[in-house]
Amino acid sequence: MIRLEQVTKRYGETTAVNQLSLEIGKGEVCVLIGPSGCGKTTTLRMINRLIEPTAGRIFIDGRDTATVDAEKLRLSIGYAIQSVGLFPHMTVFNNIAVVPQLLLWENNRIVRRVGELLELVGLEPADYIRKYPSQLSGGEAQRIGVARALAADPPILLMDEPFGAVDPLTRERLQAQFIHIQKEVNKTIVLVTHDLDEAIRLADRIAIMESGRLVQYDSPEIILSRPGSKFVRDFVGADRALKRLSRISVKDFIKPAAAVNVNQPKKEALASAAGHRWLWVVDDDEQLIGWVDTKTLMQSVSTKEAMDEGDAVKISILESATLREALSRMLELGFKHIPVVDDSQRLIGEVALGDIEAATAEGKG
Repeated sequence: MIRLEQVTKRYGETTAVNQLSLEIGKGEVCVLIGPSGCGKTTTLRMINRLIEPTAGRIFIDGRDTATVDAEKLRLSIGYAIQSVGLFPHMTVFNNIAVVPQLLLWENNRIVRRVGELLELVGLEPADYIRKYPSQLSGGEAQRIGVARALAADPPILLMDEPFGAVDPLTRERLQAQFIHIQKEVNKTIVLVTHDLDEAIRLADRIAIMESGRLVQYDSPEIILSRPGSKFVRDFVGADRALKRLSRISVKDFIKPAAAVNVNQPKKEALASAAGHRWLWVVDDDEQLIGWVDTKTLMQSVSTKEAMDEGDAVKISILESATLREALSRMLELGFKHIPVVDDSQRLIGEVALGDIEAATAEGKG
C-alpha cells in the first residue's frame, strides 16, 4: 500500500503540491489527473523520490520512503514515461534487462524474464530481442517501455502519460492491453494522464487535482455520478453519461453478425443475407476483410466482386474495447453496426448503435 500524508512540494514561492493526503491499496490502479500544472506529475515523482517532498511523509507498505536509500527505492519501483526512455544504443533485450542486471540477477534468469515480458506485452521474443529502438513503431516502443518497468517484478509501477505519444488507434489498443496485463500481474499502479476518458477506463480510483490540491478521490462511477464540487463537475463535463461508456466493455454487448466467406458462391451468400441490408465478409481464416451490400451482391457475379474491401483494424473494434470507442468508430465510419474482432482480426460478432444508445440512457442522471 502507498500512503501520502500531508505531502507538500514548494519551489521557492511556488507551491506545486499542497498538503496532499491519499492512500492507494495493494493491486489498485490510481490515476492522477487535472489541468496542466496541477501537481500530478510532481506527486508521482515524489513517490520514488525523483523529487523530494518539502514537507509531509510517503509510506510504502508502512515504511517511510525517506528512510530508504533513494537508489534502492527506485530499483524496487517500476517507472514508465510518455517518451518511453529506451536507450537508443541498446537492443530491446538489453533495454528490458537493465534493472535485473543492476540487481545482479543470473543471466539465465534474465533471459527467461525478458522472454516472459515480451510475451506478456504481445510481442514475439524471437522477432524483437535483437531490434533497436529506432526499428520499433511508437506502439511497440511503448510496450517495451512497460516491459522494462516490469522487468524486476516490482510491486509498484509508476506511469507518467504512458500512452500520450501514440496515435488514437494505437492508444486504444495499448489501453486494452494494459487492462489485460494488470489482470495478469496485479500491480499497484499510479498513473498520470491528462485524458479523462483514459482515466475513467483504466482507474480503480481517480485523484482529481487542482492547483496542487486533491479535490476529489473516488471511483470513476462516483466521480461521474456525484462530482464533489463545481470544479470537478466542470472538469468532467456535461456528457457524463457518454463518458460512462468508457467503463462498459464491448464484449458484454456483442450479438451474432451476418457474415459470408469471400469465396462463398453468390447464391449461398444471398441466402445468408435474408433480412440483412449488408453482410460482413471474412476469409478462410474467419478474418474480417470487408463488407458487401446485398443489392450490389445481387447484381454481381460473385461475393468477391461485390465486396467493399476494408482494413479490419479501421472498420472493426476489439472485443476488449469500450462502448465509447465503438461509438466513436461508428460515427467516424457512418455505421449503425460495427464488427467485433479478436486479437487475430477474426470476426466474432457485432455491436449495434441502438444498444449503445440504451446504455447511455441508463447512465444519465
